[in-house]
Amino acid sequence: MVETIETKDRIYEQLARVGKAISSPKRLELLDLLRQGPRSVEALAGESGLSVANASRHLQVLRQAQLVEVEKQGKQVVYSVGDQKVCEFFQTMCSLAEARLADFERLMRKVAEKD
Repeated sequence: MVETIETKDRIYEQLARVGKAISSPKRLELLDLLRQGPRSVEALAGESGLSVANASRHLQVLRQAQLVEVEKQGKQVVYSVGDQKVCEFFQTMCSLAEARLADFERLMRKVAEKD
């Protein structure tokens, strides 16, 4: 019985790693940018309005949760989403927010109107 409880605790700890990784609006923004294609840390920093150092720290959290992968290309570090399941997870999260959060839906309509 104790072993089962410890195993369940470890399962929830692993789920919490993903939760922690997506708990930051800026990390979600970086993840969304990476869904559109691989990018260097410098490009991600510029597109998200973060410093390179801050973008790098956020990307490390995403990497620790295995939501993004990194590849060294010469002196440049390029990030990409871990796989298609990460993209599906992000889309599912957006769908849930749209269905449950009136503010999210209103903001999404506002963004769509400007495009």
